[in-house]
Amino acid sequence: MPKIKVDKDDKYPRPYWPQELRDEGFVGDLIILDDAMTATILHPKANLEQVKESLKLVLRDIELRIQRETQVP
Repeated sequence: MPKIKVDKDDKYPRPYWPQELRDEGFVGDLIILDDAMTATILHPKANLEQVKESLKLVLRDIELRIQRETQVP
């Protein structure tokens, strides 16, 4: 899972954008949907139906991670 790093102390914060994301087409002007706890970066070629299906997969992944956390021996 790629990580985006932003130095909060940088006078002009710029994220480190992993090569993996650039290779997958996350370049140019990107739309970010955010709230107080999360942010979703939309692929420039994705339509909203694709984004919705993708978010369902992300939610399933989160559910599995929660299950794993609660099953720690």
